[in-house]
Amino acid sequence: MAIAKRVRRYAKDKLYLQKRRIKKIILAAPFWVVLIGIALTSVGIGRYIYLKDIRYDQQMAEYWGYESAIPYRHMSVYARGARPGGETTPPIYIDTNSSLRRADILTIRTTLQNLADVSSGTGGGKGGLGQDGRPRGWEDCYSSFLMANITSIADPTSETGFSFNTPCEIVAIDGNYSAFHPFGYMSGGFLPEIPNDNRQIVLNDVLAWKFYKSYDVLGEKVKLWGEEFTIIGVVREPNDSIARAAGTEQPRAYIYFSAMEELAPLEAQDISTQQRNNANGTAAATPTPAASAAGQAAAGEQLPGGSSDNTQVRPDMAILCYEAMLPEAVRGVAKNDMSSSLANYTPANPNFYVISNTDRFGLRDSWRFMWPIGKTQTRLAPYEFPFWEKTAQLTSQHLFADEIVTAVGIITLLSGGIMAALRYRKMSRK
Repeated sequence: MAIAKRVRRYAKDKLYLQKRRIKKIILAAPFWVVLIGIALTSVGIGRYIYLKDIRYDQQMAEYWGYESAIPYRHMSVYARGARPGGETTPPIYIDTNSSLRRADILTIRTTLQNLADVSSGTGGGKGGLGQDGRPRGWEDCYSSFLMANITSIADPTSETGFSFNTPCEIVAIDGNYSAFHPFGYMSGGFLPEIPNDNRQIVLNDVLAWKFYKSYDVLGEKVKLWGEEFTIIGVVREPNDSIARAAGTEQPRAYIYFSAMEELAPLEAQDISTQQRNNANGTAAATPTPAASAAGQAAAGEQLPGGSSDNTQVRPDMAILCYEAMLPEAVRGVAKNDMSSSLANYTPANPNFYVISNTDRFGLRDSWRFMWPIGKTQTRLAPYEFPFWEKTAQLTSQHLFADEIVTAVGIITLLSGGIMAALRYRKMSRK
């Protein structure tokens, strides 16, 4: 009996202690709720600020508007193109309802220039496009992209005579591209706005290191579509986790749009498994001149239908991305100006994707991009986006998630505060 009593007393004491522990936890609940609310709010706001700050290419309007009487707005237009041979062929112009080409750029520039002249009060005076057809008082650029095999030229002093070949994204540009995309430069510079050599090329750091294990490669030559290009710069692209998910870790090179118009093949090019292995560092013997000539004849300049007659007129290449840095004396005017410069564009029938890069990461803008869930993604499905726009869209998705985390944190923080107030009120009445 004594043993049974002791067991019951021990169990009763343990139960009493356990009840006291639970009571303390319950009484301390407001503290933990407040702490969780502070943590969630801090994480959400901190990530939101960090992600906005690292997207330098979406903040270039601030640079252009620095110490300027008139602010600027960075606008982008994304259009479509048809690829007759898949990703290794350039995008081909479709029609005025969905595509842009060089001839359209002059029309857009003229319209935007006239509007800029009116807003600045220079209409009929010293306004108008420059003699070279480029903007005056504002900047623009355009680009397209495709996949291609690019080959390093073997060093003639090398004993092995090996070169390297890799699949690579080629970005074809025109205009003041570097004004919209602030690269870090490992060596050299970017393609001049006005070309002085159509066979110049800029590599990203991934491709330069893959080929040469060095960034000091100015003056080296690579072969693209059977032609030699001279390297004039190596750029470092964004390397954060979101940018890497958008493709900044892949080999990439920048050339002039006119070089793509002249050289890019219009039939599918084979990027074989062996070539993908070469992209991972496997050496490939330099082909003989006879083999190179045969390869170029087979893959270089054929037109649709199998014709290799280079005298035939090539179709217009499509411009997938047009960007403009527009003066904006009145907020929102630049958006209307850009929309009005596009043929057949109406808000009810947005046959182009027009986006304001400036302020695109505001609270409302991120919410509009993501909500309702799936609506924007469905609308953008027909478009091909370059890595910088993919990065921006992924950032918007992350910012949307951070807004939700912040909102939950604020609600939790308020709930904890209310719980603490009620507890204090109850204790003060005792």
